[in-house]
Amino acid sequence: MDSPRSYSDDTIKLLESMTQSILITGVDLDFPGPYILYVNAAFEKMTGWARSEVIGKSPRILQGAKTDLSIFPDLAETLKSGKVWTGCTINYKKDGTEFHMEWSIAPVFDKNGNGDQLLAVQNDITENVAVETRLKQTRKRELKRIKEIERANTRLKKTLDLFVKYVPESVVESALSDTKKNLKKGVKLDVALLFCDIRGFAPISEKLNPTEVVRLLDTYYTKMGEVIDMHNGVINQFTGDEIFATFGAPLPIQDPEMSSTHCAIEMVNKLDEINRDLADILPKRLQVGIGLNYGPVIAGNLGSDQRLKYAITGDVVITAKRIESLTSGLSNAILVSESIYEKIKASIPTRPWGEVSVKGKEEKILVFQLVNE
Repeated sequence: MDSPRSYSDDTIKLLESMTQSILITGVDLDFPGPYILYVNAAFEKMTGWARSEVIGKSPRILQGAKTDLSIFPDLAETLKSGKVWTGCTINYKKDGTEFHMEWSIAPVFDKNGNGDQLLAVQNDITENVAVETRLKQTRKRELKRIKEIERANTRLKKTLDLFVKYVPESVVESALSDTKKNLKKGVKLDVALLFCDIRGFAPISEKLNPTEVVRLLDTYYTKMGEVIDMHNGVINQFTGDEIFATFGAPLPIQDPEMSSTHCAIEMVNKLDEINRDLADILPKRLQVGIGLNYGPVIAGNLGSDQRLKYAITGDVVITAKRIESLTSGLSNAILVSESIYEKIKASIPTRPWGEVSVKGKEEKILVFQLVNE
């Protein structure tokens, strides 16, 4: 067994006054050594072992089932080179209680420069480990929450992307930003309205199978929708083969009458492309009829608390639909109301269609037809 070295009273007083656990052993690290030569009061407090119980024994009395022995292989080489070795693992108090201990071991040299003892400074870091473990768990939970939020945001974006296919994007944004949650409110707007129908759609669709009908409408809606978007229009709804678009609702635009008219002309021109794309299934070329009107409407979300629909309502809408119906039997005709005509007559060729009666109106209205040049 290693022999203890005498230390001065001042040195002992210093060691005893330290709040860190101090343990001095011999240098023989081979089992069953090394042997404890000295421990201070802080060691007794930390481990529950009295110094009288541990002097002459190996520090291995602190080890147990969960002690990580893999940290020790480089201990001898490190100390032999004169360097300080550090380690951290689970140790055990006298009563078997686990605690996390961090320690540094350094060689102690005699007056001849020979390392004849080892001094270990030990700290109970159980609380630090517990705090770090809680922090890791908190970070893990936080990362999990972040991933859940990211997944929720992805789902929300997909939902909103899908939603704006049914409802104008500006309406969605307004609903999301409305802090009062008063979604069922209407506004009065002056807008241009466009109704477009495929002429003779019923007999055409009867000659197609369901897959071909879906392909026809998908191609038609997609290409016509692109034209409407290009002219700052908003598709209010698709109904069968009918397209209902607005210019100036839900958000105002400049010169809605001109935008809607140019859009109608471009939609008729777009038919050439649509007919080419569908030539392999169409029994005959598609033709449309378009009606335009301009005036005040009420725009807003209508429905119940469980289900809402963005809608454009008013006499102007009914009149626009009535004007479109007048194109029945005509080839790619565009008919406009007097309110549209007054805005476009200087730049777009038209001719009088005549006065027509409209359901709900006592006076007849003037209708004009755009002239294809």
